[in-house]
Amino acid sequence: MAGAWLLAGCGMLGAAGTGPGSAQASVIVVGAGGLDGQPAPAFHLADLQGRTVDLSSFAGRPVIVNFWASWCIPCQQEFPLYRQALGQYAAQGLEVLGIIFNDTPDRARAFMSREGATWPALIDPDGAVARAYRVAAIPTSYFVDRHGVIRAASYGPPPADALASYLRQIVGS
Repeated sequence: MAGAWLLAGCGMLGAAGTGPGSAQASVIVVGAGGLDGQPAPAFHLADLQGRTVDLSSFAGRPVIVNFWASWCIPCQQEFPLYRQALGQYAAQGLEVLGIIFNDTPDRARAFMSREGATWPALIDPDGAVARAYRVAAIPTSYFVDRHGVIRAASYGPPPADALASYLRQIVGS
């Protein structure tokens, strides 16, 4: 990903007016994804049911690591895209791992149910995983290939052609 991208996200880390109850969007200009071509940072998090999920357990499968919150309008627009992608690439083993960002488990659980999202919703209690992935605003998604390498990043809901390209990069690898 070269050049600058316009990012309409739901807030910056530590920015005033972000978090639960704040749906105000921020506009941010970002450059190329800083983690592209690098191994995805490992994580070991609990999901909303209390089960532990480890990124390494998905080795050999393409994975979308998505940072989101229930109060984030672009996140709400993005969920149907990932639900559709999972259906389209189920036979190829695609997985989505949603990491909850500045939200409560109860709100996240209700949002997942409302959206019909079946993938794990993971709790990052101290934000360590978000920091490891350099998340500055949400939604932010990383497209990880079968070898555990980040091939693309999306800052905001990806346009259909970009999403198709990202998915081809990780499903076909």
